[in-house]
Amino acid sequence: MPRRADLSDTFCPVGRSAELVGDRAVLLILRDLFFGIRRFEAFQANSGLGPQLLSDRLKRLEQEGVVERRPYQQRPTRYEYWLTEKGKALFDVLYAMRNWAERWAYVPGETGDDGLAMRYVHRNCGADVGLATACPECGETLGYGDLKGEMSPALLAERQARVAR
Repeated sequence: MPRRADLSDTFCPVGRSAELVGDRAVLLILRDLFFGIRRFEAFQANSGLGPQLLSDRLKRLEQEGVVERRPYQQRPTRYEYWLTEKGKALFDVLYAMRNWAERWAYVPGETGDDGLAMRYVHRNCGADVGLATACPECGETLGYGDLKGEMSPALLAERQARVAR
């Protein structure tokens, strides 16, 4: 099987970014980081990723300056992963992917729930933002840290079932 081309040094910005964030495991890790998840075991439970793959992707994100490791336990040493400014800047990418999927990759009624998988509320004014990129109530542009997410019952049940495995 031929190896895919490394695009990390291409002049094309889409190619360069796809080299890092075009990986399903990286996207799932970033999703969890944006929800405040910081520990290896929680990433593994939420994503279903194997420990070697998860470890590899976390190391890669650290090398790329997207996350930093911080010890939270000494014996044995265990780490939490925190987004850097570079990592926080990826919020808009994942939020856009979520909005696209809610519009185009989600079929209402398949799970018996016609609502969104995630409901987001603007922290500053409390408005439900739906799929907006600017708050429909106050007009503020939405970015990292501006939203509080609440899982739909269907998404919450799916996540709990995955964690219970």
